[in-house]
Amino acid sequence: MFPLGGAAQPAAAAGGAGPAEPAPAADGTADTNLSSYLDKPGCYCKNENKSYPWTNLFIGDSRLGLQSDADEQLIMHFEFQEFVKVREMKCSS
Repeated sequence: MFPLGGAAQPAAAAGGAGPAEPAPAADGTADTNLSSYLDKPGCYCKNENKSYPWTNLFIGDSRLGLQSDADEQLIMHFEFQEFVKVREMKCSS
């Protein structure tokens, strides 16, 4: 599972033509998995280790992951299929 989450809510579809969205939590602390909203071909990591590439995140095996090729920092680019508001992102190691 892609560990993207946090207190984020996808924007409502124009004209109410999309599936019903769950209401945000009253305290705003509910985690929402945004992996289904990602435009995966448009997402990439600039400094990925070739042995642990970006595509490992979508396989579903928790032993695989994404690693930097040089240091502890990752330069990631995310594209979404619709507007989303991301207030927090949690990544597990």
